[in-house]
Amino acid sequence: MEVILLSKIHKLGNAGIVVKVKSGYARNFLLPKGKAILANKKNIESFEAQRIALEQENISKFLAAQSRAEKIKAIKSLTIFSKVGKEEKIFGSVGIRNIIKELGLLGVKINKKEIRLPHGLLKKIGEHKVILQLHKKISLEFIVNILPKY
Repeated sequence: MEVILLSKIHKLGNAGIVVKVKSGYARNFLLPKGKAILANKKNIESFEAQRIALEQENISKFLAAQSRAEKIKAIKSLTIFSKVGKEEKIFGSVGIRNIIKELGLLGVKINKKEIRLPHGLLKKIGEHKVILQLHKKISLEFIVNILPKY
């Protein structure tokens, strides 16, 4: 079954291309979720008109991500205080929610899907590198400094 993708699908393709997928995948996932439409003559012609609007939307998302990246670069690092036990281990861990909360207090809104913790949850005090994927073309490293709170 051939469909036109309305948004980027990982390992399938970018928005606006015609791809051939299994009919069950198209009927049960792509079409109901609004991620694709059937590739017939009528839809292909109507999609060409929508293509310009989609490209404008992608440009606006990119510009918004750039402005957020500039705000984050100005902050440079984030300090989080956490209770610490023996051997400098944190009680529990510092995760994505903690990072989102602290960035929100500094005036930067981040979605949880945009944060990558390359080594998993942060369980020790010190500096840790966190990757922020704000857009498919904008990725930056960010330092999270965990300090003991007694």
